[in-house]
Amino acid sequence: MDAYLGLEVNYMKFQLLGNETIIIIKVINRSYPDSTDYWDGNWINSTIKVEIPGYSVRFDATLRTDELLDFLNELKNMRKHMKGKAILKNLDAYIHFEGGMDRLGKIIWTGETCYPAGNGAVLNFEFESDQSFLEGLIRELEEILAWFPVIGKP
Repeated sequence: MDAYLGLEVNYMKFQLLGNETIIIIKVINRSYPDSTDYWDGNWINSTIKVEIPGYSVRFDATLRTDELLDFLNELKNMRKHMKGKAILKNLDAYIHFEGGMDRLGKIIWTGETCYPAGNGAVLNFEFESDQSFLEGLIRELEEILAWFPVIGKP
């Protein structure tokens, strides 16, 4: 919850958590709320916050609900089989996160942020997390996609 003009504002969010690392992506609203078109209607406005040792950043970005759905499905597959990888990639290239699970249930994440998208500062980093964080991440994404479902077909 954040304060905005003296009001309490709730945001939906999902988090990638790891050793000394937290990535929070807040979903604010649809970029084109009146659109029923797949290509326009699935853009969502978000805020991305990355905190890793020696680096902290917050920036606004546009993501797509279909990107979140693909990421969610890969996370569910990873949880079910206790192996594999999940990728959150963004059409505008603000972010790219890829997590791969090893045989012991440890997830190695690689991340990249770029702001402003396309020609801004780029940071590449890596961190580890435990598979126990998957449940919360999956639940958060399911809640977001219940409120902001994918519209239409490509």
